[in-house]
Amino acid sequence: PWGVGVGTSDELRIWSQSNYGEDLIFAPRYGGIYYWDASAGTNNRGILLQDVFASTDVPVTQHYVLVSDVSRFVFAFGCNELGSAVQDPMLIRWTDQESVTNWTPAVTNQAGSYRLSQGSQIVATIQTRQEILVFTDVAIYSMQFIGAPYVWNFQLMGANISIVSQNCVATANNLTFWMGIDKFYVYSGKVDTLSCALRRDIFDNINTSQNYQVYGGQNEGFNEIWWFYCSASSNVPDKYVIFNHRYPSSFSSLTTL
Repeated sequence: PWGVGVGTSDELRIWSQSNYGEDLIFAPRYGGIYYWDASAGTNNRGILLQDVFASTDVPVTQHYVLVSDVSRFVFAFGCNELGSAVQDPMLIRWTDQESVTNWTPAVTNQAGSYRLSQGSQIVATIQTRQEILVFTDVAIYSMQFIGAPYVWNFQLMGANISIVSQNCVATANNLTFWMGIDKFYVYSGKVDTLSCALRRDIFDNINTSQNYQVYGGQNEGFNEIWWFYCSASSNVPDKYVIFNHRYPSSFSSLTTL
């Protein structure tokens, strides 16, 4: 029950969310997709998207949901195939354009799916100015809208990488930064490793069993990227490291919360 802790080996239950206009699409990792309608008022709760009127073939499980900014598609990353309830951690599905309910591909719409080939699961995704970046456990892909008949183009941008968590990715000045298993990376159209003098201090003293709690974000006013993580002796984030993206190789001293 609520407030009663128990021992568990289950993965941390992380939610993703994305605005669809004034409405909200949100979902827990490995769970169903929910929809909150702002016009119904704040007293009404979100409901399963599959229960929304006229919805068809909505994924019942996924890793991450996202709404594309301009083209207005709803995506489910690491979801079940059409007609199946079994999760495929490398599969991407999307709705018809300007729809949250129509997930059924047809010659009359732009709903569809695509399975990535490099890796064993989709870990994270982020929308940038020109593309949507998708991270598997070993590779990074670029998604770009090209219209019918293929709708979305997928291009492998880098392989033999790593990524620690769903929320460890941050974008600033059209550059995308993330924390890997043992190093930091930056994507600028190609993947590079960030030089970090604190690398051993960080990765020799991190609780790898709590990697899904690693969180990255930007401090725009100071041109900084921050990462919060659990030290080896902690099960909750208790340390952070800062990178100033205006000054190459500028990692600040390791700090304890």
